[in-house]
Amino acid sequence: MIVVGRRRRKPEDSVLAAIKHQVWYVALKEGRKAVRRRLALRRFRGDDHQCPVCGTRLNGFKPIWKSWWRAIAEHHYRYPVTAIETFNANAYSCPACDASDRERLYALYLDRIAATLDRSRRYRFVEFAPSMPLRRRLRRLPFIDYRSADLHRRSVDDRIDITAMRYGDASIDMILCSHILEHIPDDRKAMREMLRVLAPGGLAIVMVPLIVGLDETLEDPAINTRALRWTHYGDGDHVRQYGKRDFLDRLRAAGFTVERLGIDEFGAETLRRAGIAENSELIVARKPAAHDPEKWEPVFGQDHAQA
Repeated sequence: MIVVGRRRRKPEDSVLAAIKHQVWYVALKEGRKAVRRRLALRRFRGDDHQCPVCGTRLNGFKPIWKSWWRAIAEHHYRYPVTAIETFNANAYSCPACDASDRERLYALYLDRIAATLDRSRRYRFVEFAPSMPLRRRLRRLPFIDYRSADLHRRSVDDRIDITAMRYGDASIDMILCSHILEHIPDDRKAMREMLRVLAPGGLAIVMVPLIVGLDETLEDPAINTRALRWTHYGDGDHVRQYGKRDFLDRLRAAGFTVERLGIDEFGAETLRRAGIAENSELIVARKPAAHDPEKWEPVFGQDHAQA
């Protein structure tokens, strides 16, 4: 048996993990969840909120699952939950489509971006570790060539390692990389790969767990068990706790220009109706456009101020 922290991982664990990534298993699980959501949706109907992903009008969103709270308490997570940036524990998921609060923030931004796109062409969009609600929404857009990507899941379009992608240079217009880099030992390599595959002027939404007021990343080799990682990083599979300044510096060092879009960009009422915390901030990393105008076309029609 393999010992990982306090938990002994049995051989059958790997078999179960493999089954959970099978297409049929994912489809069955999502189908059952959809049925439960439909049955429970009546008590969430209202007009005070609206999900930007599915458009459903609601009286509120669902809190994060109780098992997460138990894990945080059991391992004495070192930061207060209220200090986690872009996280609304009391309004975490949409009762209609299951979109998380950060996924609802992405939808607000992507709606804005969509208004600037040239509808006479198609844009290549890759989402890593895809969200089911966003994937359904993006696949319906006629001007988006959507690809889902993951190293382990069998239910995605591309089984791919984000640190060594098979995509060609400058072949992608948009990337969504949400809460992935904190799992990647060589996160800087992943950032350089995203820059390589993006077309000039292309963008990546790159989000990681952040703590308000924490600037320097905690990345200690001695924090090497699931229990310790829960305590210091907020999850047993995380390999670091990013600090905000350091995270942005890593993106810039990879070659990106970085935009930080928060409450001043979206508006307090827009965030409130979408169930998104006021301390939320969207990180958009853009690949600089080429200098020769004959060798590139701007991917997007309107830029926002850079940080």
